[in-house]
Amino acid sequence: MTTTTDPLSRGPADTGADGGPGGVAVDHSTTRGRARERWRRWRWPLAAAVVVLLAGLALALSTPGSNGGDLDPGSATPKGSRAVAQILQRQGVSLTRITRSTSLPAPDQGGTTVVVVHPELLGPRQLDRLADLTGQLVLVEPDATTLSRVAWFAVVAGTVPARDGEPACADPAASTAGTARTGGRLYRLRVPLQTVDVCYPQPGEPGVGGMLRQTLSSRRITVLGQGDVLRNGHLAEQGNAALALQLLGSQPDLIWYVPDPLELSAAQKPPALLDLAPAWVPWVELQIVVTVLAALLWRARRLGRLVDEPLPVVVRSAETQEGRARLYRQAGARDRAAATLRTAAARRLAARLDVPPEADPRAVVTLAAEVTGRPAEQVHQTLLGPPPHDDAALVRLADQLDELEHAVASGRPGGARPATQPPPPGPAPAPDPSQRKAPPR
Repeated sequence: MTTTTDPLSRGPADTGADGGPGGVAVDHSTTRGRARERWRRWRWPLAAAVVVLLAGLALALSTPGSNGGDLDPGSATPKGSRAVAQILQRQGVSLTRITRSTSLPAPDQGGTTVVVVHPELLGPRQLDRLADLTGQLVLVEPDATTLSRVAWFAVVAGTVPARDGEPACADPAASTAGTARTGGRLYRLRVPLQTVDVCYPQPGEPGVGGMLRQTLSSRRITVLGQGDVLRNGHLAEQGNAALALQLLGSQPDLIWYVPDPLELSAAQKPPALLDLAPAWVPWVELQIVVTVLAALLWRARRLGRLVDEPLPVVVRSAETQEGRARLYRQAGARDRAAATLRTAAARRLAARLDVPPEADPRAVVTLAAEVTGRPAEQVHQTLLGPPPHDDAALVRLADQLDELEHAVASGRPGGARPATQPPPPGPAPAPDPSQRKAPPR
């Protein structure tokens, strides 16, 4: 056994290591050693960053959210409606925020006010459910489609900039609030009705106002064209707060309906993928399947007997061994390299000591110690000891295995072939007459 093809060659780069924290040597010549050194350098800054991130996440999760959409009762932004919602709750009104039309109260349930923001997001089935409700219904900035299904008496008359206006109507809620923010969307009556009050009229346009209220025996519908009356940013201006409380706080229960754009009515089902695909897609899929099956039958491996094929090139064993050694060195696999060296040495020693292959490796250790005269612990450390911790220890292990094999070869009887000794001097023996050959004729 020689050390010229050790898995890790002797070189300056192989033995260059410095002491790491705790007195552990760190090999900077391998990828694993460099990664371990970077980890030791950055682990505390990374741990501090993780702690800060977790603390921020916990703080964000523990803080109640104050951001929401426009006219949302849970939003504290200037466009939200959290202020009026909290005032109503302090006055004893039970407020419930819903996003689906299926959560609306029963059509015959009284004592409830339903305010609908962004009604343009509702579909036909949701609008029909609103039209069946009784009690108080407040529509904030409804469009023409919503009016045609829920508040048939009103039509959209245009849009103007926001301003402060007087109620100029007999409705008790508007008269009590007085001057309030109006403008935005304007509405007018489809036909003249005595049961509908047109409040906050637009100057120069008779019959057109920013708020319409219809009063019937079983319900009251309010069409509010200016959502700023309910927004946090304008609630404290003029009589906006009084008007909002009058419109929403007249009943003990308030349902704030913020429509979910993803809601689908019972009649609307999401289309299947095949329904959206063109008609020729199934035929193309069938052709692709047939083509793949034909390619599999054409290129599939035919199972049969094994055929020996010569290798295209001849690779020397030394090159293969050197390549494997470089791979071990690049991966820092000193344990694998040491195991390979020890296994090969143990097999050669077992063959030299006439030990069967299935015998316990400790039997090889015992016989090798008896033949060489070395302590059994030393031989055991060489053949079955722990893996080396650095490159220099691996090279020393290779030398020790080589020395052990040479010692066993020279110490075993018959291991070294004895030299031929010449016969001792003396008179030559007499020839046997029977062995004489007849002279040729």
